[in-house]
Amino acid sequence: MEIDYAMELDRIISEIKKRNVRRILLQFPEGLRGSALKISKKLELETGVETLISVDPCWGGCDIAETAALTLNANLLVHFGHSPWPKKPKIPTLFIEARSEVEIREVVLRAVSLLTAKKVGIATTVQHIHKLGEIKNLLEEKGFEVLIGKPSGKAKYAGQVLGCDLSSVEKLNVDQFLFVGGGTFHPLGIALATGKSVIAADPYSSKVSDMKKETKSILMQRYAQIEKARNATRFGVVVGLKFGQINLELARQIKNKIKSKGGEVYLLAAEEIAPERFYGLADIEVLVITACPRIVIEDSPQFRIPVITPRELDILLGFENWSGTVGENLLGHKL
Repeated sequence: MEIDYAMELDRIISEIKKRNVRRILLQFPEGLRGSALKISKKLELETGVETLISVDPCWGGCDIAETAALTLNANLLVHFGHSPWPKKPKIPTLFIEARSEVEIREVVLRAVSLLTAKKVGIATTVQHIHKLGEIKNLLEEKGFEVLIGKPSGKAKYAGQVLGCDLSSVEKLNVDQFLFVGGGTFHPLGIALATGKSVIAADPYSSKVSDMKKETKSILMQRYAQIEKARNATRFGVVVGLKFGQINLELARQIKNKIKSKGGEVYLLAAEEIAPERFYGLADIEVLVITACPRIVIEDSPQFRIPVITPRELDILLGFENWSGTVGENLLGHKL
């Protein structure tokens, strides 16, 4: 199924002309990169600007190709698929949110059969944020009381969730959540952060699912990672080098915690945090990731050693207790 996204080409063209831009870097997440050539061609024809397309991975608004744009002497970076990040880039940047035009009515109505509570919170990603009003109305027509939370972190919109910012749902006084959007990472995060039942409605696949089984599986995996690290004495604390993932102060705090328990600890830095980056550091027994929590949740099976979050480290070191239940916000830390 081909999905249309609002790429705001008229806005980009207007900005290029207004700023008298001569060279731009276009940055897309994987799911939108199929539009890159068409957009590049149109911008060059309409404005005479030179375009370059970044083909490096792009995981979020935290992952802005700032260094690449500066290296290429670009006058403007156009970043597609994410809302603006609170931190201001060093290069002029346009955030094109790429709102999805996929219909959500059918999948929301299918999700109603799995909603067992009357007081429901709703959440989504920026691609569907403009559909929240429609989602709310559909549920209210079915007799539900519907609440939308306001973010207090990096998310821009009410009801919006990011992998590293679930503040719009964490304190919402509801009995159950409905997440509308693609994939399972965000609804899993909501379940872990809130301890509430989460129903995921994917408008791309038309699949509706209760996240209970997946959430329990993740908790078991995370418990296993903590237990594998139980006798470790040498830790690597990884500082991400991507634009919005640099958290050196948190890494320093973690280093001090480990040393206070008699551990040996090293601060490591990486832009792309992948298993092969650490092969030469054979003495490291555990990696603590201070960058994107997606690395820990989705990629940890690829690593030869345990890979844990700062919260999980606190549990490992005895600073916090493990409840082993949904609501164990293992992803939580401030970037």
